Amino acid sequence: MDLLNNELETDKLIDLLESFLGEPRKHYKRKKQISFDCPNCSAMKGVEFDKKGNLEISYKDGVYNCWSCGETDGTKGRLSFLFKRYSDKKTLDQFYKLNFKFIQQKTVEEKKDELRLPDEYIALDGKLSNPRFNGAFDYLYSRGLNDSHIKKYKIGFCMEGKYQNRVVVPSYDADGKLNFFVTRSISPKTTKFKYLNPAVEKQTLIFNEALINWEKPVFLVEGVFDHIVVPNSVPLLGKKMSEKLFNELYFKSKNFIIIALDPDAWNDTVGIYNKLDAGRLYKRVLVLTLPKGVDISLYYEKYGPENLGKLLQTSKRIKE
Repeated sequence: MDLLNNELETDKLIDLLESFLGEPRKHYKRKKQISFDCPNCSAMKGVEFDKKGNLEISYKDGVYNCWSCGETDGTKGRLSFLFKRYSDKKTLDQFYKLNFKFIQQKTVEEKKDELRLPDEYIALDGKLSNPRFNGAFDYLYSRGLNDSHIKKYKIGFCMEGKYQNRVVVPSYDADGKLNFFVTRSISPKTTKFKYLNPAVEKQTLIFNEALINWEKPVFLVEGVFDHIVVPNSVPLLGKKMSEKLFNELYFKSKNFIIIALDPDAWNDTVGIYNKLDAGRLYKRVLVLTLPKGVDISLYYEKYGPENLGKLLQTSKRIKE
Protein backbone atom coordinates (compact mmCIF):
# COMPACT_ATOMS: atom_id res chain seq x y z
CA MET A 1 0.00 0.00 0.00
CA ASP A 2 1.55 3.35 -1.05
CA LEU A 3 1.93 6.32 1.28
CA LEU A 4 -1.16 8.19 0.06
CA ASN A 5 -3.44 5.16 0.35
CA ASN A 6 -1.93 4.39 3.73
CA GLU A 7 -2.88 7.85 4.99
CA LEU A 8 -6.39 7.57 3.55
CA GLU A 9 -6.94 4.21 5.25
CA THR A 10 -5.60 5.61 8.51
CA ASP A 11 -7.99 8.56 8.32
CA LYS A 12 -10.89 6.15 7.73
CA LEU A 13 -9.86 4.03 10.71
CA ILE A 14 -9.63 7.06 13.00
CA ASP A 15 -13.04 8.29 11.84
CA LEU A 16 -14.50 4.88 12.73
CA LEU A 17 -12.83 4.90 16.15
CA GLU A 18 -14.12 8.40 16.86
CA SER A 19 -17.66 7.31 15.96
CA PHE A 20 -17.90 5.23 19.15
CA LEU A 21 -14.95 6.34 21.32
CA GLY A 22 -15.32 10.11 20.94
CA GLU A 23 -12.51 12.61 20.41
CA PRO A 24 -8.95 11.29 20.73
CA ARG A 25 -6.91 12.60 23.66
CA LYS A 26 -3.49 12.15 22.05
CA HIS A 27 -2.26 11.16 18.60
CA TYR A 28 1.34 10.22 17.83
CA LYS A 29 1.25 9.94 14.06
CA ARG A 30 4.93 9.05 13.83
CA LYS A 31 4.47 6.08 16.17
CA LYS A 32 1.02 5.31 14.69
CA GLN A 33 -0.52 5.43 18.14
CA ILE A 34 -3.69 7.18 19.28
CA SER A 35 -5.41 7.33 22.68
CA PHE A 36 -9.05 7.72 23.73
CA ASP A 37 -11.06 7.62 26.95
CA CYS A 38 -11.52 3.97 27.89
CA PRO A 39 -15.22 3.01 27.54
CA ASN A 40 -14.87 0.37 30.26
CA CYS A 41 -13.38 2.82 32.79
CA SER A 42 -15.98 5.43 31.86
CA ALA A 43 -18.82 2.95 32.29
CA MET A 44 -17.56 1.90 35.72
CA LYS A 45 -17.59 5.59 36.74
CA GLY A 46 -21.09 6.07 35.35
CA VAL A 47 -20.03 8.66 32.76
CA GLU A 48 -19.82 8.65 28.98
CA PHE A 49 -16.19 9.89 28.89
CA ASP A 50 -13.83 10.00 31.88
CA LYS A 51 -11.34 12.40 30.16
CA LYS A 52 -8.34 10.25 31.16
CA GLY A 53 -7.29 9.05 27.71
CA ASN A 54 -5.98 5.72 29.04
CA LEU A 55 -7.08 3.58 26.09
CA GLU A 56 -4.08 3.42 23.75
CA ILE A 57 -4.33 2.01 20.23
CA SER A 58 -1.54 1.04 17.87
CA TYR A 59 -2.90 1.11 14.33
CA LYS A 60 0.41 -0.18 13.08
CA ASP A 61 -0.04 -3.52 14.85
CA GLY A 62 -3.83 -3.48 15.29
CA VAL A 63 -3.80 -3.82 19.09
CA TYR A 64 -5.13 -1.82 22.05
CA ASN A 65 -4.84 -1.63 25.82
CA CYS A 66 -6.12 0.48 28.69
CA TRP A 67 -3.32 1.45 31.07
CA SER A 68 -5.82 1.84 33.91
CA CYS A 69 -8.17 -1.17 33.83
CA GLY A 70 -6.21 -3.40 31.43
CA GLU A 71 -9.23 -3.64 29.11
CA THR A 72 -8.43 -6.22 26.44
CA ASP A 73 -11.24 -8.75 27.11
CA GLY A 74 -8.75 -11.62 27.20
CA THR A 75 -8.22 -11.24 23.45
CA LYS A 76 -4.56 -10.18 23.38
CA GLY A 77 -5.90 -6.69 22.68
CA ARG A 78 -6.80 -7.25 19.04
CA LEU A 79 -8.40 -4.13 17.59
CA SER A 80 -11.12 -6.18 15.91
CA PHE A 81 -12.45 -7.13 19.36
CA LEU A 82 -12.58 -3.48 20.45
CA PHE A 83 -14.86 -2.82 17.48
CA LYS A 84 -16.91 -5.95 18.19
CA ARG A 85 -17.39 -4.98 21.79
CA TYR A 86 -18.22 -1.30 21.56
CA SER A 87 -19.23 -0.36 18.00
CA ASP A 88 -22.32 -1.31 16.00
CA LYS A 89 -22.46 -3.85 13.17
CA LYS A 90 -22.28 -1.21 10.41
CA THR A 91 -19.09 0.25 11.90
CA LEU A 92 -17.62 -3.23 12.36
CA ASP A 93 -18.32 -4.07 8.72
CA GLN A 94 -16.60 -0.86 7.61
CA PHE A 95 -13.61 -1.70 9.80
CA TYR A 96 -13.18 -5.11 8.16
CA LYS A 97 -13.14 -3.45 4.73
CA LEU A 98 -10.07 -1.36 5.58
CA ASN A 99 -6.83 -2.35 3.90
CA PHE A 100 -4.59 -3.03 6.91
CA LYS A 101 -2.36 -6.06 7.17
CA PHE A 102 -3.53 -6.87 10.70
CA ILE A 103 -7.14 -6.98 9.47
CA GLN A 104 -6.34 -9.30 6.57
CA GLN A 105 -4.52 -11.66 8.97
CA LYS A 106 -7.35 -11.77 11.52
CA THR A 107 -9.16 -14.73 9.96
CA VAL A 108 -6.03 -16.90 10.12
CA GLU A 109 -5.43 -16.02 13.77
CA GLU A 110 -9.04 -16.36 14.92
CA LYS A 111 -9.63 -19.70 13.23
CA LYS A 112 -6.92 -21.40 15.33
CA ASP A 113 -9.21 -21.58 18.34
CA GLU A 114 -12.50 -21.81 16.46
CA LEU A 115 -15.22 -23.57 18.44
CA ARG A 116 -17.19 -26.30 16.69
CA LEU A 117 -20.40 -28.12 17.55
CA PRO A 118 -19.90 -31.78 18.54
CA ASP A 119 -19.33 -34.05 15.55
CA GLU A 120 -22.36 -36.07 16.70
CA TYR A 121 -24.67 -33.02 16.76
CA ILE A 122 -27.79 -33.43 14.60
CA ALA A 123 -30.26 -30.55 14.24
CA LEU A 124 -33.73 -31.60 15.41
CA ASP A 125 -35.67 -29.33 13.08
CA GLY A 126 -37.52 -31.53 10.60
CA LYS A 127 -36.75 -34.77 12.49
CA LEU A 128 -40.09 -35.14 14.27
CA SER A 129 -41.14 -38.10 12.12
CA ASN A 130 -37.91 -39.98 12.85
CA PRO A 131 -38.41 -42.31 15.88
CA ARG A 132 -34.67 -42.17 16.68
CA PHE A 133 -35.25 -38.70 18.10
CA ASN A 134 -38.42 -39.41 20.07
CA GLY A 135 -36.62 -39.13 23.41
CA ALA A 136 -35.24 -35.69 22.57
CA PHE A 137 -38.60 -34.37 21.40
CA ASP A 138 -40.39 -35.86 24.43
CA TYR A 139 -37.94 -34.10 26.74
CA LEU A 140 -38.25 -30.73 25.00
CA TYR A 141 -42.03 -30.94 24.79
CA SER A 142 -42.19 -31.84 28.48
CA ARG A 143 -40.56 -28.49 29.21
CA GLY A 144 -43.25 -26.67 27.24
CA LEU A 145 -41.11 -26.04 24.17
CA ASN A 146 -42.45 -26.42 20.64
CA ASP A 147 -41.17 -26.86 17.09
CA SER A 148 -40.78 -23.10 16.65
CA HIS A 149 -38.40 -22.97 19.60
CA ILE A 150 -36.45 -25.92 18.23
CA LYS A 151 -36.03 -24.24 14.86
CA LYS A 152 -35.27 -20.72 16.11
CA TYR A 153 -32.61 -21.83 18.60
CA LYS A 154 -31.16 -24.55 16.32
CA ILE A 155 -31.61 -27.14 19.07
CA GLY A 156 -29.95 -30.44 18.24
CA PHE A 157 -29.24 -33.84 19.75
CA CYS A 158 -26.28 -36.19 20.18
CA MET A 159 -27.03 -39.93 20.20
CA GLU A 160 -23.45 -40.96 20.96
CA GLY A 161 -20.04 -39.63 21.85
CA LYS A 162 -19.07 -37.35 24.72
CA TYR A 163 -22.51 -35.69 24.67
CA GLN A 164 -24.54 -38.87 24.25
CA ASN A 165 -28.30 -38.56 24.93
CA ARG A 166 -28.10 -34.81 25.29
CA VAL A 167 -30.00 -31.98 23.62
CA VAL A 168 -27.67 -29.25 22.38
CA VAL A 169 -28.46 -25.52 22.38
CA PRO A 170 -25.84 -23.54 20.42
CA SER A 171 -25.00 -19.86 20.86
CA TYR A 172 -23.90 -17.46 18.13
CA ASP A 173 -22.20 -14.07 18.49
CA ALA A 174 -23.19 -10.83 16.77
CA ASP A 175 -21.48 -12.00 13.56
CA GLY A 176 -23.33 -15.33 13.56
CA LYS A 177 -20.25 -17.26 14.66
CA LEU A 178 -20.58 -20.13 17.16
CA ASN A 179 -19.22 -18.99 20.54
CA PHE A 180 -20.68 -21.56 22.99
CA PHE A 181 -23.15 -24.40 23.36
CA VAL A 182 -25.06 -25.93 26.26
CA THR A 183 -25.92 -29.62 26.43
CA ARG A 184 -28.59 -31.05 28.71
CA SER A 185 -29.07 -34.76 29.44
CA ILE A 186 -32.57 -36.04 28.60
CA SER A 187 -32.16 -38.79 31.22
CA PRO A 188 -30.40 -37.13 34.20
CA LYS A 189 -30.81 -40.20 36.41
CA THR A 190 -28.28 -42.07 34.26
CA THR A 191 -25.53 -39.43 34.34
CA LYS A 192 -23.61 -37.53 36.99
CA PHE A 193 -23.91 -34.20 35.20
CA LYS A 194 -27.21 -32.77 33.97
CA TYR A 195 -25.32 -30.14 31.99
CA LEU A 196 -22.07 -30.63 30.10
CA ASN A 197 -20.59 -27.67 28.25
CA PRO A 198 -17.37 -26.90 26.32
CA ALA A 199 -14.32 -25.46 28.08
CA VAL A 200 -14.92 -21.86 27.00
CA GLU A 201 -14.60 -18.87 29.32
CA LYS A 202 -18.21 -17.72 29.75
CA GLN A 203 -17.13 -14.27 30.94
CA THR A 204 -15.90 -13.41 27.45
CA LEU A 205 -19.12 -14.15 25.55
CA ILE A 206 -22.78 -13.19 25.32
CA PHE A 207 -25.03 -16.16 24.69
CA ASN A 208 -26.92 -15.81 21.39
CA GLU A 209 -25.94 -12.17 20.94
CA ALA A 210 -27.01 -12.58 17.31
CA LEU A 211 -30.65 -12.70 18.48
CA ILE A 212 -30.64 -9.56 20.64
CA ASN A 213 -32.58 -6.52 19.52
CA TRP A 214 -31.05 -3.64 21.48
CA GLU A 215 -33.96 -1.36 20.57
CA LYS A 216 -36.37 -3.50 22.63
CA PRO A 217 -36.45 -4.37 26.36
CA VAL A 218 -33.73 -6.89 27.22
CA PHE A 219 -34.33 -9.53 29.87
CA LEU A 220 -31.48 -10.98 31.95
CA VAL A 221 -32.19 -14.58 32.95
CA GLU A 222 -30.16 -17.37 34.52
CA GLY A 223 -30.27 -20.42 32.28
CA VAL A 224 -30.56 -21.34 28.64
CA PHE A 225 -34.10 -22.77 28.99
CA ASP A 226 -35.20 -19.49 30.63
CA HIS A 227 -33.67 -17.73 27.64
CA ILE A 228 -35.56 -19.88 25.13
CA VAL A 229 -39.00 -18.99 26.56
CA VAL A 230 -38.35 -15.28 27.27
CA PRO A 231 -38.22 -13.07 24.17
CA ASN A 232 -35.11 -10.90 23.69
CA SER A 233 -33.30 -12.33 26.68
CA VAL A 234 -29.68 -12.96 27.65
CA PRO A 235 -28.86 -15.96 29.86
CA LEU A 236 -26.12 -15.24 32.38
CA LEU A 237 -25.35 -18.98 32.53
CA GLY A 238 -25.32 -18.47 36.26
CA LYS A 239 -26.16 -15.65 38.66
CA LYS A 240 -23.39 -13.16 37.86
CA MET A 241 -23.14 -10.50 35.16
CA SER A 242 -19.83 -10.38 33.30
CA GLU A 243 -18.01 -7.13 32.59
CA LYS A 244 -18.47 -7.83 28.88
CA LEU A 245 -22.25 -8.06 29.25
CA PHE A 246 -22.32 -4.97 31.45
CA ASN A 247 -20.52 -2.97 28.77
CA GLU A 248 -22.75 -4.27 25.97
CA LEU A 249 -25.86 -3.35 27.95
CA TYR A 250 -24.51 0.04 28.95
CA PHE A 251 -23.48 1.13 25.47
CA LYS A 252 -26.02 -0.63 23.25
CA SER A 253 -29.30 -0.92 25.14
CA LYS A 254 -31.91 1.61 23.96
CA ASN A 255 -34.78 0.41 26.16
CA PHE A 256 -35.50 -1.14 29.55
CA ILE A 257 -33.34 -3.87 31.07
CA ILE A 258 -35.32 -6.36 33.16
CA ILE A 259 -33.52 -8.61 35.64
CA ALA A 260 -35.41 -11.90 35.93
CA LEU A 261 -33.29 -14.26 38.01
CA ASP A 262 -34.54 -17.16 40.12
CA PRO A 263 -36.22 -16.31 43.48
CA ASP A 264 -33.21 -17.65 45.44
CA ALA A 265 -30.88 -15.15 43.74
CA TRP A 266 -32.27 -11.93 45.23
CA ASN A 267 -28.90 -10.68 46.48
CA ASP A 268 -27.43 -11.23 43.01
CA THR A 269 -30.42 -9.42 41.49
CA VAL A 270 -29.86 -6.40 43.75
CA GLY A 271 -26.14 -6.36 42.94
CA ILE A 272 -26.76 -6.38 39.19
CA TYR A 273 -29.53 -3.77 39.57
CA ASN A 274 -27.28 -1.38 41.50
CA LYS A 275 -24.46 -1.71 38.98
CA LEU A 276 -26.66 -1.13 35.93
CA ASP A 277 -28.91 1.59 37.36
CA ALA A 278 -26.52 4.50 36.75
CA GLY A 279 -25.37 6.87 34.04
CA ARG A 280 -27.24 6.49 30.76
CA LEU A 281 -29.18 3.48 32.12
CA TYR A 282 -30.53 5.28 35.20
CA LYS A 283 -34.23 4.52 35.78
CA ARG A 284 -34.26 2.06 32.87
CA VAL A 285 -33.51 -1.02 35.00
CA LEU A 286 -36.39 -3.13 36.32
CA VAL A 287 -36.74 -6.32 38.35
CA LEU A 288 -39.15 -9.23 37.91
CA THR A 289 -40.30 -11.00 41.09
CA LEU A 290 -41.09 -14.70 40.60
CA PRO A 291 -43.13 -16.93 42.94
CA LYS A 292 -41.02 -18.73 45.53
CA GLY A 293 -39.42 -21.92 44.24
CA VAL A 294 -40.35 -21.28 40.58
CA ASP A 295 -37.88 -20.18 37.91
CA ILE A 296 -38.96 -18.74 34.56
CA SER A 297 -38.71 -21.96 32.55
CA LEU A 298 -40.77 -23.84 35.15
CA TYR A 299 -43.33 -21.02 35.24
CA TYR A 300 -43.63 -21.25 31.46
CA GLU A 301 -43.91 -25.04 31.65
CA LYS A 302 -46.68 -24.88 34.30
CA TYR A 303 -48.71 -21.86 33.20
CA GLY A 304 -47.93 -21.38 29.50
CA PRO A 305 -46.71 -18.46 27.35
CA GLU A 306 -49.73 -16.20 27.86
CA ASN A 307 -49.44 -16.17 31.65
CA LEU A 308 -45.66 -15.78 31.45
CA GLY A 309 -46.19 -12.76 29.20
CA LYS A 310 -48.47 -11.21 31.81
CA LEU A 311 -45.93 -11.93 34.55
CA LEU A 312 -43.12 -10.25 32.58
CA GLN A 313 -45.20 -7.09 32.42
CA THR A 314 -45.20 -6.83 36.23
CA SER A 315 -41.49 -5.89 36.30
CA LYS A 316 -40.74 -2.75 38.33
CA ARG A 317 -37.96 -0.78 39.97
CA ILE A 318 -36.62 -1.61 43.41
CA LYS A 319 -37.92 0.88 45.99
CA GLU A 320 -35.20 3.27 47.08
